[in-house]
Amino acid sequence: MASKKQTASKGSGKSTGKGAVVEKGPAGRKDAAKGDSKGGLSKSSASANAARRGRAVQVKQPKPWGLIFTFAGVGVVALGLIGAAVYVVWDRSQPPEGVTDFYGEYANYSEVTEALQDGDVKEEDLENPWVVQQTHIDGEDPTAVPEYEITPPAGGDHLSQWQNCTGSVYDAPIMDGNAVHSLEHGAVWVTYDPALVDGDGIEVLSAKVNGRDFSLMSPYPEMGVAVSVQAWGVQYQTDDVNDPKIDEFMDFYIQNADNAAEANATCTSDLTTTIADQQQMPTG
Repeated sequence: MASKKQTASKGSGKSTGKGAVVEKGPAGRKDAAKGDSKGGLSKSSASANAARRGRAVQVKQPKPWGLIFTFAGVGVVALGLIGAAVYVVWDRSQPPEGVTDFYGEYANYSEVTEALQDGDVKEEDLENPWVVQQTHIDGEDPTAVPEYEITPPAGGDHLSQWQNCTGSVYDAPIMDGNAVHSLEHGAVWVTYDPALVDGDGIEVLSAKVNGRDFSLMSPYPEMGVAVSVQAWGVQYQTDDVNDPKIDEFMDFYIQNADNAAEANATCTSDLTTTIADQQQMPTG
């Protein structure tokens, strides 16, 4: 019969008195540290695990640098285009460089006529009074011929008929008084000295005028300069038929509202003859 004292088994733990054996080894101590009195996780460990399980995983997204650079580039280009457009508008509001104007302290025909109407200046006090003189001198005397202070003329009293100026290229000289009447209507008159401009040069100039409304071209012998371009009250001269200022002058002054001495007038249905044609016409 066994004694009341039980012999402890070797290498095992001691009895708890309730039939369970507690291991003394490291594993036993580790499990004891983790477990609670009921064999589960401690409250703090359980809370930490629950927090980790409930927390959303946040993934840091990289910045879309490609799109950023693309939109930035588009913005720069757009600003450049806007700037260019503003410059073009501003540039077209300025007359070309090198143009001689005969308005004195006034910028154009509109300004000088307004000053006259307001009484700020008298015609005789203008530097070049002819810029506001627009009489048809052949109204009373059909044989009257106007005289001009500059050659070719760029304004002043003139003949009652205007020279057709629908991109018209004349192969012979025309009457100054008829051409000046065309300038009054807002046309640009391109003239060249035939002694200084050869056939190729004439073709270059013709291409600038031919078919362009409110422009005309004719030879002007003994002018002394290869090319002279006139609008009312202004003139530009050059020895180069390829001078880009010729085109700039035409672009700026053809039908320029501030510089048309007789705005909204036509350039058609009038004189198409040259001086040589008129001399050959019967007189009686």
